Amino acid sequence: MTEKKSFLGYLNNSTARSIAIAVVVAIIGISMAGTITRGQANQFTSMLLLMTLALAWNLVGGFGGQFSLGHSIFVGIGGYATAVILTLFETPLIPTLIIAGAISAFIGVLLAYPLLRLRGPYLAVGSLGMALAAYGWMINWDFTKSSSSYQIPMGAMVDIPTLFIYTIVLALVALVAVILLVRSPLGLRLVALRDDESGAASLGVRRVRTLIPVWALSGFLTGLMGALYGMQKGTLTVDSAFSISFSLDAAIICVLGGLGTLSGPIIGAIVVYYLRFYSADYSNWSLLIEAIVVILVVRFFPGGITGLVSRAFLSLRVRFNKPPASLTTEAVKTIRKKQKN
Repeated sequence: MTEKKSFLGYLNNSTARSIAIAVVVAIIGISMAGTITRGQANQFTSMLLLMTLALAWNLVGGFGGQFSLGHSIFVGIGGYATAVILTLFETPLIPTLIIAGAISAFIGVLLAYPLLRLRGPYLAVGSLGMALAAYGWMINWDFTKSSSSYQIPMGAMVDIPTLFIYTIVLALVALVAVILLVRSPLGLRLVALRDDESGAASLGVRRVRTLIPVWALSGFLTGLMGALYGMQKGTLTVDSAFSISFSLDAAIICVLGGLGTLSGPIIGAIVVYYLRFYSADYSNWSLLIEAIVVILVVRFFPGGITGLVSRAFLSLRVRFNKPPASLTTEAVKTIRKKQKN
């Protein structure tokens, strides 16, 4: 009789090691909060928000193969839900953030049901259409029309170093959630659907049942990111909170870093943030510079920066006669032949 594993039973040494490293890095970051300037804390906060956005999007767009252009909806809902709850009910900040994330997760489920009837470019266009529809509705609603802004209550605001700590915790939660999901049975079904939907279906993997919880988790994390984005800005407008640029940023970050990888969104967020930071001095050219970098990476390194580093590391291991056990003899011979040439 086969013993049924619990969820924690699927954790292996690699998973535990990845989580441990993430926790250590987060602790180091939190310990730095009191030693860096407010400007530096604000910069790191912006970068961590981008990182969280990309981690959440990568669940759907990378591991799930559902190229969404509608994640700006979750950012806006998370930001506005936080502002409204803090204003009307004066609840503590942490429960407010959780409620805002839950609302975004619920919206994610509602959007997923019709979107999952679509595939490929049709899903991308469909999600973009929903994002534009949400923006159009919010911009014409008297409560949130574009001519007005919604202020986060001053009594609920936190200082920049504290917000920096919040974003570290959120990024850690997002990364751990992604690691646990991807390496769970649900994650295996998710990747199977992405790689071969027909084959996965023949093995009993149900598309909608597999993707709905993934969309919900992605919406939850993105909503939390939107909530902290609103806390950072202090004032929300429809133009800023529901901007399509959030969806585009998430996709660009994941493609640059490595689509469908755990480290891709992290590396991509760091690269994109500092690329924009240092190209800001050339404001007329900054967008062109970013576009050229994206084109070059997509053209020459389709696996992103993570794929490039992985191939380089693999080549070094083969060169020094220490290939991974999972690498076949033919693959080792091929790599060594390329190195000689």
